[in-house]
Amino acid sequence: MSAIIGVDIGGTKLLAVRIDSAGSVAQEYRTDKPDDGSMMATAIANAVPELCGGDPIGALGVGVAGLVDHKTGTFVWGPHVDGVNVSLRDELESVVGSRVTVDNDANVTAFAEHRIGAGRGSSAMLMLTLGTGIGGAMVFGGEIYRGRGFAGEFGHARLARGDHQCECGQRGCWETEAAGPALERLARELIESDPHGSLAGALETRPVAGPAISAAAVAGDPQAIALIAQVGEAFGHGLASVITMFDPDRIVIGGGLGSIGELLLDPIRRSTGAARYAGAHNPLPTIVGAELGEHAGAIGAGLLAVEERAADE
Repeated sequence: MSAIIGVDIGGTKLLAVRIDSAGSVAQEYRTDKPDDGSMMATAIANAVPELCGGDPIGALGVGVAGLVDHKTGTFVWGPHVDGVNVSLRDELESVVGSRVTVDNDANVTAFAEHRIGAGRGSSAMLMLTLGTGIGGAMVFGGEIYRGRGFAGEFGHARLARGDHQCECGQRGCWETEAAGPALERLARELIESDPHGSLAGALETRPVAGPAISAAAVAGDPQAIALIAQVGEAFGHGLASVITMFDPDRIVIGGGLGSIGELLLDPIRRSTGAARYAGAHNPLPTIVGAELGEHAGAIGAGLLAVEERAADE
């Protein structure tokens, strides 16, 4: 039996999975992301034997956070992953001896949600992931829309006021107000101003980081819930502009921060509804949470590799 392998390299981790033809995860492998972008191919190749277990590679797909030239399989650059113009596909194919598909991580995440997740049946799906940053991708007519190659970098659209510098080097990027780093910044400011408040107590033994803040909100901490709502409202304000530009029929929200569900989705819907163009005459698209969790990117990379391989045969 040949192995279908999907890999997701994000801002903090490398996650690889073996899936069956329906996209179900049979096995996973995870490690820290490579500190040196030139080592990405080696890091991925290290995961392959464990996941294949002696079986030949049937399809191998990789999603990477940042600008990816899908046609050439080149990782061009990214604010959260090291490396510039890394010929990832060529390097990896020379190591594993098999055809490899390489794409942006948000693209492959959206592909998975469209094929087997929350976007099933959509004709114009917009996927947005909230985590270290804001990732975005579009699946129109069943195909990933890439533009000239780099479409979907919504997190770096200049939608914010410009008070905070983004990791891409610009000011005013949407994700400076509506992603994990914004949540952490707001939490630090709140704890400094209210050191005896509920959030300070909830995080007393934990770092002021997105996962801990999200966990506190899920556990019912009122200050954490308010911060999640604040970030959700900022996200919704930007999302209204994206809806105006692309008019999707479904919006899927995922990523680490997006995974907390209605605590975030409710303020997003309220803010988007209030800010959208011609709201009285223009129904809000369906806004739902992603279904595939943290494995979505790796699953999508594997599924995309399967489809592209089949198309070439």
